[in-house]
Amino acid sequence: MNLGDLLTELRENILHDRSDQVDGSSDYLWSDETLVRYINEAQRRFARKALVIRDAVTPQCCQVVVQAGVNEYALDPSVLAVMSVRFQGDNADLARAGHAQFDTYHVPDSYFFDPSQLAVLQPGKPRAFGTDDYISLDGDGRMGAMTLRVYPVPTADYAGQTLNMRVIRLPLDNFHVRQLDAEPELPEDHHIEMLDWAAYLALRIVDHDAGNPQRAAEFRASFEDHIKNARNEVMRKMFTPLQWGFGRNGFSYEGN
Repeated sequence: MNLGDLLTELRENILHDRSDQVDGSSDYLWSDETLVRYINEAQRRFARKALVIRDAVTPQCCQVVVQAGVNEYALDPSVLAVMSVRFQGDNADLARAGHAQFDTYHVPDSYFFDPSQLAVLQPGKPRAFGTDDYISLDGDGRMGAMTLRVYPVPTADYAGQTLNMRVIRLPLDNFHVRQLDAEPELPEDHHIEMLDWAAYLALRIVDHDAGNPQRAAEFRASFEDHIKNARNEVMRKMFTPLQWGFGRNGFSYEGN
C-alpha cells in the first residue's frame, strides 16, 4: 500500500470521515495534513515497539568507516539497535561487550572473547563493539544518536575500512501529503495494522464532532495487540535453542 491507499483507508473505512458529515468551509473532520502526521507517528511507533524494520544494506545506517585513533562513531538517528558488526571481507562478527568491560579485554584466540581477563589490548584491529552510549546531537546534553564503540582503538593500518552492521531501525523518512505514491518501510503485513494508532490519535481529542474516547481506546488496544503479535514473531525468528554443556570451564567432576 502507498500513502494514498493508507490515507483513503484511514479516512473512509476506519474513521468514516465523509464530506456529508460536516458543514462549513471544510468537507472533512480531519485534514489530509493531520492524518498524514498521524500515519507518520503510527509507522514510527510500530517500528520502535515491534522492531520489525531490519536492515543490513543501507549505507546511511549500516556502515561505519574506520578512522585511525577513533573508537566511537555516532550512528544514524534511525538506529534503534545493532545486531552485529563485521569488518568488510571478514568471515566472523566482532564480539559484543558492554561499556564496563572494554578495559578488561584480553587478546583472544580464534574469535574467543573473555572480558574477565584483566589486561588491556593494544591499539590495532577492533575485535569487539558496544552500543550502550549515546551522543548529543544538538549540544544540550540530552540523549541523541546511539554510538558504536569499538575496541581496541583502530590504528592507521585499518583506517578507511568499512564496518558492516545489521541494525534494527526506525523509518528513514516521513510521509508528505504531496507524495501519495510513497510506501511505508514497515513490512506489508503491518500496513493496515499500524493505522489503528493513527485512528486512536484522531479520535482521542475532546471534540463533539471528531472526538470519541471509547472508540479511541478500542483502536489503541487493537494496536497494542498487533504490536505484541509482531514482536513475538520477530523474537521467534531470532530464537536460539538453549544448549547444555559440561566440562567447558576449566574444571571437572569425578565421582568416587
